[in-house]
Amino acid sequence: MKKRVSAKRIATLGVLLAAASIAFLIESLVPPLLPIAPYVRVGLANCFVLLVILLFGFTEGLLFVLVKCGISALWSFSAFVFAFNVAGSLAAFLAMFLLWKTAFPRVSLIAVSVAGAVLSNIARTALASLLLETPSLLVQLPFVCAFSVLAGVLIGILTTLAVKHLPERLLRAM
Repeated sequence: MKKRVSAKRIATLGVLLAAASIAFLIESLVPPLLPIAPYVRVGLANCFVLLVILLFGFTEGLLFVLVKCGISALWSFSAFVFAFNVAGSLAAFLAMFLLWKTAFPRVSLIAVSVAGAVLSNIARTALASLLLETPSLLVQLPFVCAFSVLAGVLIGILTTLAVKHLPERLLRAM
């Protein structure tokens, strides 16, 4: 059965996309939290990606991630930002979606978020290593992964709180 595309679904996705874009913009104004890996970030926009996964599923989630990456590249005027965002966002999206589909509710949204954060930052580190032709960047992975766990816990908590406090009528309409 084909999903019905309603104005409410499109509007909700638009609002979540705007919120994710604003979260990315605000986060881009903050200096790197991990100086040895300036491309690693908390990923506040992933809170909205996880919400889209929960509310809409794979197709809308994938489209959401790609459009979010495009908007962030427009704001930063950088092909590198686009490449790092696509690599990290797709890795996080796929990890979170697969874990949510296969293991939720046996694992919490926090665990789903942590998996997304870790894989996102591994993808970014691997891309940096490839683009800069510096395999030694992979030495950063233990620090990057430790930071990712903390970031994933934060995003997971924020997403869990958002789900608990979303209006019930919004959840029913999806």
